[in-house]
Amino acid sequence: MKQKGGKGYADKSKPAGPRVVNDKSNAKANDKPKSAGPQVVNNKLKPAGPRSTVRGPPVPVLVSILIGFISTSIMASSLIRLGPQYLEPIYGNVLPNLGFFHGVVISLVLGGILGSIYWQRILAACEAGGPLTMDTKTGRAIAAAFDIVASLTALAPLRATYMFKWSDALGPMWGPLLTQTTLTFPVFVAGGFVITLGASRVSYNPQAPGRQAATTAACLGAVAICIWVGQQTAPGHSSCRGVLVNATYAALSGVMVKLLTGHQEDVDAAVALEKNPAEHVDNAPEKQLVQLRERQLRKLRFVPTVAFVFCALTTLLTDSACSSGLVARGNVDEFKMVYRNESVTGWVSVTDDTKRNLRMMRSGHSLIGGRWTSTGDSIFGVFYYADAVRMIKGRESNPASNRRMVEDQPEGWTQPLTRRSMRGSGSERALQIGLGVGVSARSLHSMNVRVDVVEIDAAVYEAAIEHFKLPKRLNAVYLTDGRQFIDEAATSTYDYIVHDVFTGGSVPASLFSQSAVQQLQRILKHDGVLAMNYVGIPNDKRTMGHVARTIGTSFAYVRCFAEILEDRDTMTNMMFFASAKPLEFDISDDLLHIIGKHTIRGRVLGGMLSNEVDVSGFVENTDLSPITDSWNPLPQWQVSTAIQHWHAMRGMVSTSYWLNY
Repeated sequence: MKQKGGKGYADKSKPAGPRVVNDKSNAKANDKPKSAGPQVVNNKLKPAGPRSTVRGPPVPVLVSILIGFISTSIMASSLIRLGPQYLEPIYGNVLPNLGFFHGVVISLVLGGILGSIYWQRILAACEAGGPLTMDTKTGRAIAAAFDIVASLTALAPLRATYMFKWSDALGPMWGPLLTQTTLTFPVFVAGGFVITLGASRVSYNPQAPGRQAATTAACLGAVAICIWVGQQTAPGHSSCRGVLVNATYAALSGVMVKLLTGHQEDVDAAVALEKNPAEHVDNAPEKQLVQLRERQLRKLRFVPTVAFVFCALTTLLTDSACSSGLVARGNVDEFKMVYRNESVTGWVSVTDDTKRNLRMMRSGHSLIGGRWTSTGDSIFGVFYYADAVRMIKGRESNPASNRRMVEDQPEGWTQPLTRRSMRGSGSERALQIGLGVGVSARSLHSMNVRVDVVEIDAAVYEAAIEHFKLPKRLNAVYLTDGRQFIDEAATSTYDYIVHDVFTGGSVPASLFSQSAVQQLQRILKHDGVLAMNYVGIPNDKRTMGHVARTIGTSFAYVRCFAEILEDRDTMTNMMFFASAKPLEFDISDDLLHIIGKHTIRGRVLGGMLSNEVDVSGFVENTDLSPITDSWNPLPQWQVSTAIQHWHAMRGMVSTSYWLNY
């Protein structure tokens, strides 16, 4: 029976032929493509439109990118602190920081440019139908970057040691920057590469370029904030071991990314098999061979990790900077090292100069004290200036005040000065901030003054006790930050304060601010005396003026004496004396005779008054702004002093000494 034809009916007597979809052969030439209309899905009207084929990175790749962000932030934060610290024994604590921040930024930007270029290559390869997916390429690139960082960082100390040998030729300005190009800057380039590549994959959305740009900016901004916060709070490390810790961190990050990327490759292969099973069946033997080769190659990806272990062990075993304590390398030429330790202020060492018969203590690229082996006198005479705090007219501590009238002698005749008359009653108290080898502390202690010492570096105190005869029975020793101590010390405690904190080419700016000076004045007794050593250039009126004005805001009387005044444009030690009462020194011939006119101490004290630097105009100049905690330009102003100090240290002791720390 025939079914009724027509609209809505089909002839079941005939088999259905193939359906023709989008038959262009019957299309008219002038027909225009019509936009897709609404579709009915599950009896619901759904507006038609282009479907987005963009998806975010799968979990393994997303975790790999997150590892890249976190690891880069941690390493960058650490190396921002370790980079200048590693160069401090060769260039001091000022010069390695010059231009370092700009070098870090340029390196990160360069790495970002390389990351953007590589991302475009990934996109081009994916559009060309390459065998690897976008996610696999991203993961492999991040892992390779970590491998490069691990090996480069593990060998960085050896490269830096080689660059240090050229420090004399490179000089104090270019030497630090060129050394950083082999030490830390390559790590920042790789970090910028990883961050940019990861941000590009996370934000990839070509159909919404505005959202893509915003996501990229958010990722880069978040990492930048993490780096800034991290370098403010990163824990301290010893220089060489800190570098190796970062290398190990990079190697472990690379291993984790490789494992995650390998898992993603397996997932991609399974998806490809599900989409085209027939193709895989037809090419089964060939596919199996390719998969076997891929598994073998995947094992080879861990070869860089083995190479890193070799590089790290090589550095650890061959570079003396990676080990504390005495090493054979410390004995070179006429120098024999007797103490060596890396502490909070850098490398501290004690070395005997057998040629000149002296012993010196080094902290970084600075000699913080020493003594002549034959006499025991200080090699730096300025430390004896501090003795003058007890040689001021009108003070009970002045030895001349201890002379007694002798009966049956002409009127006005007094007993000659003796060593006993130079000793105090035992009631005087002194504070020394910054120990060095303990010249001032030992001298005041010998005068029966109770001495408190504040020293931030335990290694300096240990070396002074063991190798410079610092008395063990001082009144008190505080191994803490000087600024923290004076902020917390009791009011009106000390008769004298000796303030000497210069090292490495600069002074800690926080101990020269108006607030610090006010605290020093607070903990002094009403007629107490401050002796503050400042290393600078006498003719540097800007710095000298502000330092003197800062001291003058808390003390009515301020005087300054230089160690050497032959050239006022040359860096020298200058001792500021400050008190609420007049400062008229009484350094008589009798006193010098007791001290010993021909000793270094006697000669220095005898010539002190002739080396005065007039700072009265600065102290009374109210137009000069005192240095404050919020406005403290000393770090920038001390650059010229740091350069002169570097040359002075190289002129005082040969380069072979500075290279062996």
